[in-house]
Amino acid sequence: MILTQYFLKKKIRKLAQNTSKRPHQYRSMNDVKTILFLCNSTDWDTCRVCIEKLKAMRKTVNTAVYSPTEKDVPTWVSNYLLLRGDRDVNIWGFPSHSTQKQFMHLPADLLIDFSGEEALPMHLMFLEHPSTFKVGAKQSENSIYDFSIVPPEENKNDIQYLFDQIFTYLQTIASIPVEEEEES
Repeated sequence: MILTQYFLKKKIRKLAQNTSKRPHQYRSMNDVKTILFLCNSTDWDTCRVCIEKLKAMRKTVNTAVYSPTEKDVPTWVSNYLLLRGDRDVNIWGFPSHSTQKQFMHLPADLLIDFSGEEALPMHLMFLEHPSTFKVGAKQSENSIYDFSIVPPEENKNDIQYLFDQIFTYLQTIASIPVEEEEES
């Protein structure tokens, strides 16, 4: 049971303000080998189709799913990291240490976030993940993504539409190397 999300929201705001300071490396879909896909259990059926499309391209896809309760937990034969809001978070809303540790060890050349703003514990882990290329649907003026789609109002919550748009752009862009500081 979560008493308050005040401290969780405060930490998320602080991490979101520092996103420009973390390393970034834009990649084309050809350069991406491992993908970490974040979603909510309520969007699982749609997300599963997107994940299968990525796997058909011979990408290694790890999945992290946020489920508010046990009744919302998706069933699928593949493995995924499950973050349950009624079991895997403390009274302040922070994910358990073991869940965070598992999440941080999931490799990701590309991190695709469709978890949404209501999945705050997942959002925190997303911000802390070391991936250098994070994409998703732009939620506010202060984008936390390296690449984001601004969805039209009629497709704002359409995961399949957002995925198709992101996928199309990632197939067309060329990789940009990380800028290295010159040594004096």
